[in-house]
Amino acid sequence: MLQSTGTTRRGLLRSALGIAGLAGAGALAACVRAGTGSGAAGPASKVTGTPEFWQWGTGYNPGFETLVNEFNARQTGVTVTFVPAPPDYWNKLTAALAGNVGPDVFLMNTNARSWAAQGLLRDLSPLISKDKAAASDHAAVLKAYDEWYRIEGKITGWPWDYSTIASVFNLAYLEAAGLKSPVELGDKWDWNMLLEYAQKLTRRGATPQETRFGFIVITGDESGWLNFVYANGGSYFTPDLKRCTLASPQAVEAIEFLASLIQKHRVAPTQEEIAATGLNTTQMFHQGLAAISTVGDWVFQQNMQVAGLRWDASFIPKSPQTGKTGSAANLRALVMNAQTKQVEATWEFMKYMLTKPVQDRIVSLFQEVPARLDSATETYANPEKAGPPSGRRLLRESLLATRPLPAHYKAPLAEYRAQVTQIVTDALMGKIGVREGMKQAEDFANSVFAKYLD
Repeated sequence: MLQSTGTTRRGLLRSALGIAGLAGAGALAACVRAGTGSGAAGPASKVTGTPEFWQWGTGYNPGFETLVNEFNARQTGVTVTFVPAPPDYWNKLTAALAGNVGPDVFLMNTNARSWAAQGLLRDLSPLISKDKAAASDHAAVLKAYDEWYRIEGKITGWPWDYSTIASVFNLAYLEAAGLKSPVELGDKWDWNMLLEYAQKLTRRGATPQETRFGFIVITGDESGWLNFVYANGGSYFTPDLKRCTLASPQAVEAIEFLASLIQKHRVAPTQEEIAATGLNTTQMFHQGLAAISTVGDWVFQQNMQVAGLRWDASFIPKSPQTGKTGSAANLRALVMNAQTKQVEATWEFMKYMLTKPVQDRIVSLFQEVPARLDSATETYANPEKAGPPSGRRLLRESLLATRPLPAHYKAPLAEYRAQVTQIVTDALMGKIGVREGMKQAEDFANSVFAKYLD
């Protein structure tokens, strides 16, 4: 494990803590439906122990309670203590680890790289290498997980689940304009088609409140512009996650396209126009002020609760240059505390959580995407099992295109993410040229990263 020197453990933990905002996204768990477990007790195990498990989302509590209770009912000799999400998870977790009293296993997100670099997460590679069943389960997960949680050959996270990003559209508006649903369009749903649709669906009024915008450009990276950068073959980082690459031609081209929807074609609202409605972008879609948008799948449940709203979803429009879509994901995983004294017992629980019967129930318990690709394809991308929207079958392409949310291998997100996003937003809104803005964003990020280079 990478170890830092010359600073206290509490100081390391404070510097590693850089993404409390993402925990909010993870807490958007959907309404829980009762699941059915395998019911079968596991084989007798010589391993015994009482590992403690923490996670951050209050909306996740019922689902995790169900799974922990079922694991304990197997009576393998390992009994897990589940601690429901505390109000201030990341700060309490930081303090607990600093005091050497933290949980044995806990839920991790985009903090993973910087925490692993501080030596806070145990390397799971030795455990996986001597367990064929666990190795087989690990091989079944989305490829992006292995790329994200493998650090210098060490596997620091045990895949759990994630979210996907999609296009959502108002079916009533499409029908009135005589337009096919993007679900019907399939591979033809690309940037060119998005522009054509947005132009035909925009209805300008005297004020933003009286205007229907054909599309909304989301200025956040997770559910907005970064997905278009990924689709166009661009990236936020070099493969080693040490340098920002947002000024690449592919990234610039993606932002130029989105900026043109706002500035040139005027089919998407400016920040000022959004503010004038008194609504956020999700509410604008719900209230009919926007025909098409991009959202994280955690918004699906909200859409279904809007009376009279007829909607569907598909993948992010494909880049005409690459023919590919994009999806930026917060890859959640279970991680083992590097200080735990209950390694084998904790590992028994972690292994259980990646078995197919458990992963098959993530959609019903959490409304999120299972880390296992087979489970995701059979459940999440299947509207007959997962429910609306019907277009979720096309989201299998989003799953395959998934790449992690950007996070430097050492620098905390809090030191650069918001500032980079603001610069990109200024470029989208025409406050700065796109090429100049993307270069500024890249240079700012790299100036931060330079402080953490070995």
